[in-house]
Amino acid sequence: MNLDFSVEQLQNLLGADITGVSTLHDHFNVRSVIIDTRNPALTENTLFIALSGSKEDGHKYLETFAAKGGKIAVVKRPVTDVDICQLIVKDPLEALQKIAENHRRKFTIPVIAITGSNGKTIVKEWLYHVLKDTYSIVRSPKSYNSQIGVALSLLEISNSHTLGIFEAGISRPGEMEKLEKMIQPTLGVFTGIGDAHSANFNSPDQKEAEKLLLFTHVKKLFDNTSLVSYSIPFSDEASRKNAALVQQAALYLGLPEARVRERLMTLPPVSMRLEQIEGKNNCLLLNDAYSADLQSLEIALKQLQVITKYQKRILFLTPLEDNLKEQVDSSLQQLIKPEIVQQVIFVGDLDYLPKLDVPAIIFQSAESFLKSNSTFENATILFKGSRKYGLEKIVQQLAAKKHVTKLVINFAALRNNLNYFRSRISPETKILIMVKAQSYGGGLVEMAHFLVDQKIHYFGVAYADEGVQLRKSGITLPILVMNPEQSAYDEIIDFNLEPSIYSPEVLDSFVHHLILRQQHSFPVHIKLDTGMNRLGFVEEQIPQLLDTLQVQPEVYVKSAFSHLSVADDEAENRFTSNQIRTFDIMSGMLADRLSYKFERHLANSAGTANFNRAEYDMVRLGIGIFGLIDKDNKELENVLSLTTQISQIKKIKAGDSVGYGRTYMATHDHSIGVIPVGYADGLRRGLSQENWSVIIKGKPAPIIGNICMDMCMVNLEGIDAQTGDEVEVFGDNNSIFEMALNLKTIPYEIIAGISSRVHRVYIDE
Repeated sequence: MNLDFSVEQLQNLLGADITGVSTLHDHFNVRSVIIDTRNPALTENTLFIALSGSKEDGHKYLETFAAKGGKIAVVKRPVTDVDICQLIVKDPLEALQKIAENHRRKFTIPVIAITGSNGKTIVKEWLYHVLKDTYSIVRSPKSYNSQIGVALSLLEISNSHTLGIFEAGISRPGEMEKLEKMIQPTLGVFTGIGDAHSANFNSPDQKEAEKLLLFTHVKKLFDNTSLVSYSIPFSDEASRKNAALVQQAALYLGLPEARVRERLMTLPPVSMRLEQIEGKNNCLLLNDAYSADLQSLEIALKQLQVITKYQKRILFLTPLEDNLKEQVDSSLQQLIKPEIVQQVIFVGDLDYLPKLDVPAIIFQSAESFLKSNSTFENATILFKGSRKYGLEKIVQQLAAKKHVTKLVINFAALRNNLNYFRSRISPETKILIMVKAQSYGGGLVEMAHFLVDQKIHYFGVAYADEGVQLRKSGITLPILVMNPEQSAYDEIIDFNLEPSIYSPEVLDSFVHHLILRQQHSFPVHIKLDTGMNRLGFVEEQIPQLLDTLQVQPEVYVKSAFSHLSVADDEAENRFTSNQIRTFDIMSGMLADRLSYKFERHLANSAGTANFNRAEYDMVRLGIGIFGLIDKDNKELENVLSLTTQISQIKKIKAGDSVGYGRTYMATHDHSIGVIPVGYADGLRRGLSQENWSVIIKGKPAPIIGNICMDMCMVNLEGIDAQTGDEVEVFGDNNSIFEMALNLKTIPYEIIAGISSRVHRVYIDE
């Protein structure tokens, strides 16, 4: 950012009260704005906006901000023990938006605003690709299109820019009016209406009307009612519609037709993903090799600090696309600090080495790096830059697993689902996340570290060894062990795990072990059976339980809990209500006789979504954060996708058979594809013989014959497929709910059965 606000200007603009102004030196001006103290761009001239949300309060980080050299912040309430200047306003988010609106009004450049249900980011990046040689462009980084993201994006406008491109997204009525006021667009692009973010709107018409408010004052609006008339590198209809929007806008802005045609031929694939990949030698690879500008680098470096698994951090960086070399060099030195990155490896045709405060080296190409045979150990490695420099080749070389079949875990969707459940409970209610069975197949350690950053309160595991693995990976949150086996008591004690006590025998056994280990006041969780008839104390056992608890100082009750068995079935609401009443009675018996307070928790994912009165002090979420409790809930997003690639394409003739048992006999000549996923990967054999179709190039390809251990065959009739094409086994376009229905099972069983040889890839879009 290149802002220039005096403190007096900000105070007047925001109508703010002010404290601590004496801590600022004469002629102090604000040059940039942040909302996260982990931002690598933080300097003494940075304004920190202390936002407050359902899971976090920026006021808690004012001390950290000051310790890093920050001098001024916008707050809702003053923090007295932090010696910085504080501008006190009613609503810090509204203050951020006022600053962004004021900054935008200083520039008369054309501004393109993009909205719609799908394709906003793709259209924005394609517009940038086509127009970047003609205009100096400022644009939203990644998919920064929210009430906060738009404001931060607008603050990047500077005198060097001749065009702005910003996307705007809304999830409820009333939001777009604020975005329009900030962006003040001169041109509009509307990508159309789909199902995304429909929950808060009464109808598609209402949602469309709200989105169109963005274009109230534009000179020209482009919509996607036509297909692109020039050739592009993509054949699907969605891409052709997106390209048509780019074509219309580019021609309107005066680009020659021949130039537009040429640039459309080279449209790049767009990904807003930050992929986390297991690397060789105990490394973690973060692949963000999709864009090359200062804004996205700043965001990636902040994510690097959040995700970091190992203390040593390495950055692979290609040349950036920003126009001014002097600005790039200065910004790189500001962003790449020794406490953030310990080594930088530049890859690309650089003719000089930027001056940095960390060790750096240049390789002119990915190939030259690969020839160097460089290796890394115990490091988190971020890859950032343009695809054209071949960083993907380096990622592939350093990755630990090469199996093309992978389970993709979308952290952005998971974050959305977690926030949905947060919206169903009170802000003070704690959240426990079950990560048993490798977090339902999603990966125990990786999921846990992501969830820690989401400010949850507790983890739950099935067995102690899972808790030990979490502790060894650096997890410090409390961990509840649901099945505390006697052989694991020492590990439970040594690693500060908290056992579920579900019977008199388990309590006596664990207390005896605590006596031998000379332990006192060890936290335990009392499991109550309220009707599921699985583990837990029944009501008749409560008096005996209390007699033991009151004379054994070795333990204290951290919580009492039970489990709802049919909270996802509306027809069984009466049974669930009975469980809630029984839990009230049984936990009340404990509360009446114990001399101290303990927490209570009952609701699982379905209970949290459907029964407010089951909230108590904490809720336990598991499969729900993957969006797999209710296929009709449009607020929950799909998190998991199982993908692979076509290994080989064969032409078979009428009368040919396919696979073991010759269960498929071709009635005519056609092509089949062999894909490297079988029942040893988790693709159940019950899906054989056209009981499931994979998706290739947007079209269904039925599985033919019997699924093998390591591969299966699919019918490619009507699909223009090539070897190496991506195959979606289940995911956004191929519902795992439908797969479960075909198998007469539940989604849990499917994802828990995906084998460890299937590569887990974590993305954040």
